[in-house]
Amino acid sequence: MKYKRQMENSFIINNLLQKEESVRLEFKTNAHITTIAKTITAFINTEGGDLLIGVADNKQIVGVDNAQRLRNRIQHQLIDTIRPNAPISSQVIRYKGKDLVLISVWEGANKPYQYKGQIFTRENDRTKLSSQDILKELISERKAADFHWERRSVLGASLSDLDKDEINKTIEYYQDFKSDVHFEDEEDFLIQMGLMQNGHYTNACIVLFAKSPMLFIPQSKIRITVYPSDSTGDRFLNDRIFDDNLFSNITGVLSFLDATFGKSISVDGIHRKEKLNYPLLALREGLLNAMVHRDYNSVNGFLQISIFSDRTEIANYGGLPEGITLRDLRREHNSILRNPDIAKICFIRRYIEMLGSGTLRMINDCKKNKFKTPSWKQNNNITTVVFPELKVTLKNSEGINEGINEGIKSKLKETFKDENEGIKNELITIYELIDSTSGLKTKDIATVIDKGLSTTERYLKKLKDEGFIEYVGSLKTGSYTIKNY
Repeated sequence: MKYKRQMENSFIINNLLQKEESVRLEFKTNAHITTIAKTITAFINTEGGDLLIGVADNKQIVGVDNAQRLRNRIQHQLIDTIRPNAPISSQVIRYKGKDLVLISVWEGANKPYQYKGQIFTRENDRTKLSSQDILKELISERKAADFHWERRSVLGASLSDLDKDEINKTIEYYQDFKSDVHFEDEEDFLIQMGLMQNGHYTNACIVLFAKSPMLFIPQSKIRITVYPSDSTGDRFLNDRIFDDNLFSNITGVLSFLDATFGKSISVDGIHRKEKLNYPLLALREGLLNAMVHRDYNSVNGFLQISIFSDRTEIANYGGLPEGITLRDLRREHNSILRNPDIAKICFIRRYIEMLGSGTLRMINDCKKNKFKTPSWKQNNNITTVVFPELKVTLKNSEGINEGINEGIKSKLKETFKDENEGIKNELITIYELIDSTSGLKTKDIATVIDKGLSTTERYLKKLKDEGFIEYVGSLKTGSYTIKNY
């Protein structure tokens, strides 16, 4: 399994090898820990970056021996020696028959970072000991970061407002990351993570751990709307608000999407096969990207997931950071964090597995599972990722409506007892759909049940002839509704 995963990530190496060494990229033939630590420290103090071990300056693949042991040793030494602590991602990737070690870091939010008391920065493709002038700039950046929205105090919040189980779960993950660390209690952990300052919880802390974040940050909610057509409007099949803390929202939203898109089941001989009707990893990355990069600072900030008849969109308030273009999202790019404190905890919780490759992983996951690759757009300070043809149907889904009562269901079954089981279920499904969603037209219903127009019209006629539904209004503007009888 681990080997397979290493192979799956080889596209990241392909992408890196297309580039030259730069302020954000360095190749190393050997794993000399001091040199590596200086470079990683410099990356964190500058723009973040990737260091690839097992590749010569001329990009010849030489590989490394005992790669997993080497990776573990380097990871532990970097975490133990670079101060203050920063998220450091490392992994072994199998590429063209040889093992490489990739180390990735974000630009730090608590500059200056130091290795054994020395501060390093990047200048073009070189790592340099910081000058006094550069040091002043780093300190200035740190002071500015302290006034960031994430670190502002939330007045009135107390420990009883926080989900202690989620905090303790995060502590356990952190102790996996750094085994020799000890925390006196939950607040000690929050203080050391910068999520509690001067006796107050920060905005980031509330988003991450509050039982009811909307009491303090109303814009932290997530909304999912399922439309019967290819555009927004006042007709929808489902509409849900997720208003818990970030971790509960991740679980809730992913469960909703799983129920909505469903899975396909086939039988091959004696084997039963299941296949998801959606690219799980790509959707998960899209959701995490939106949650981590959204602009919480604006009271108008939002995160909206819209599922249409021909696509799914994840939109969040907040444009791309300066220096990042839409084109950059389709290749390895600098990951500039809008909310570094939230991103750091998501990294510790392993929701962000690799730094700076989220959009590439989305594209790769869609290709691998034969879905159309996503695209991105930006308008009016809103960033949207679009998954073409990822649509909802009732064929395999459970997330559209709440169903109808058993009395009506029994009456439908009795009325259509001479129909085969498949048609009978389709008729019940259409009745449920019309019952839960007002204003549906034939085209909308056909899209949702994944049938052609003529078949749908035939089913609607059966229900209408038996008095279960009626068409109300003119041919142009009318729609189907449940008939009272």
